[in-house]
Order: sequence, then structure tokens, then C-alpha cells
Amino acid sequence: MKKYTLLLTSLALCSALHASEAEKVNAMVMLNMENGLANIQKGFLYNNLDLIKSGVDIVQKENATYHNREVIKSILPENKKQMENLALITSKRIENAADEMRSYLALKQMKKAHNAFSDMVNACTDCHTLVRGW
Repeated sequence: MKKYTLLLTSLALCSALHASEAEKVNAMVMLNMENGLANIQKGFLYNNLDLIKSGVDIVQKENATYHNREVIKSILPENKKQMENLALITSKRIENAADEMRSYLALKQMKKAHNAFSDMVNACTDCHTLVRGW
């Protein structure tokens, strides 16, 4: 897993050398969010509550980048600038799902916490589907 993360980080850094500043920020934010999501998933798989919580912390910290319309506009490709509202709504969906996860984790309702994690991943996928044209 560490080799995989190192490889992803290396690829992100290499591609960042030829990218604009906004693209560099976005690449690092997305990489960190992916790491947070991986920690959450691994935490559920290994029954490690601390790993889940640390993953939620990472996702929330990185997702806060997308609460700013100006940042979103600077990151979106020219032909996708009209999707600014979608990205903003998605960041709010992710934030809500993370808050929901925290509540369910505190109540030890792991199935509901995992459902909130699924909502978080679905929000990511919905945005990527439209913005990246999947």
C-alpha cells in the first residue's frame, strides 16, 4: 500500500511540474482526499475507528478547498466553468456526509457510518462523472 501511495504521489508531482498553479493545488487536494477515503475504507475493513476518524479529518480538511467559488473557477477547465455550482454543491454533500459519519461513529452505529461514507464517495463520483465526462 505504501508503494502504491508513493507511486501516486510521484506521478502527481511529475504531472504538477507542467501544470498551472491551480491545477497543482487541485492535484494535491485530490490526492490527499483519495488518501483520506482510503484510510476510511481501510478503517472499516480492519475495525479501526482511529483510522476512520483520521480519514474523515483529511477529507474534511481538503474538501474545504472547494467551499470557495473562486478556487473552483480557477481549477475547472475552460469548457467546464459553468459547472462551478455543481462542484460547490458536491463539496457541501461531502461535508454533510463527513459530519453524518462523525455522528454515527460517536453513536457506534457503524452500518450508518458506512452508509454516510458511501454517500461521500457517491458525491465524488457524481462530480467526476460530469466534470471529467465519464
